[in-house]
Amino acid sequence: MAFVRRLKNVIFLTGSTLVFIACGTVSLLLVASGYESIYNRSLPFVHTVDKINLDAFEQSYDLSQAIVRDSRTYGTYGIPLTVKFPERAARLDITQPLREQNGTWLARANTLHLLVPEKPRGGSMGIALIYCRAGFRTITASTLPKIGGNIFIDTDHAWRYVYKVTSTNVANANAGYVMADGGDTAKLLVGCYDEASGTNAYIEATLLSVQGIDK
Repeated sequence: MAFVRRLKNVIFLTGSTLVFIACGTVSLLLVASGYESIYNRSLPFVHTVDKINLDAFEQSYDLSQAIVRDSRTYGTYGIPLTVKFPERAARLDITQPLREQNGTWLARANTLHLLVPEKPRGGSMGIALIYCRAGFRTITASTLPKIGGNIFIDTDHAWRYVYKVTSTNVANANAGYVMADGGDTAKLLVGCYDEASGTNAYIEATLLSVQGIDK
């Protein structure tokens, strides 16, 4: 009987220790995740915020200028808040770009980040450059929309940009990417980075209209 009691005590203590370790690990991950979000830093094993490769865009646009935010950046219709892709029911949040002090670009796991590298065209954003991490919550090479489908971007001023998908592509993230752009019509370029393959999944779209929406 004494042996059984000792065995029970050992099992109890072992179980308590494992629970304590598990709770401590979860708490540590939550703290680390909050640190990443607040200070825009990428930590190992956390992945709330991760480093991302924007070399393809930096070869075509001045991204340090594209990160600037003022009323002239967005044009007449306000700040984009959400985007809806064809064949996708959910809208995805659009947030400001993230960058470490050393210049490394970052992205959250479940949001898209907006850069605006050109002046407005006809009151609309000239070029909306959206980047993200490839994943089931964003865009991957296997979930690219069909050409001809519509992309909807809603703004904080109750306007909706309607873009038509003109091309999709998957290419090496280190290779420069030049978007088809005549310089007159507002354009949208989405690039989702897949770290495992070192590629970007691209979507190009042309503005069809800007519509008022009911709040």
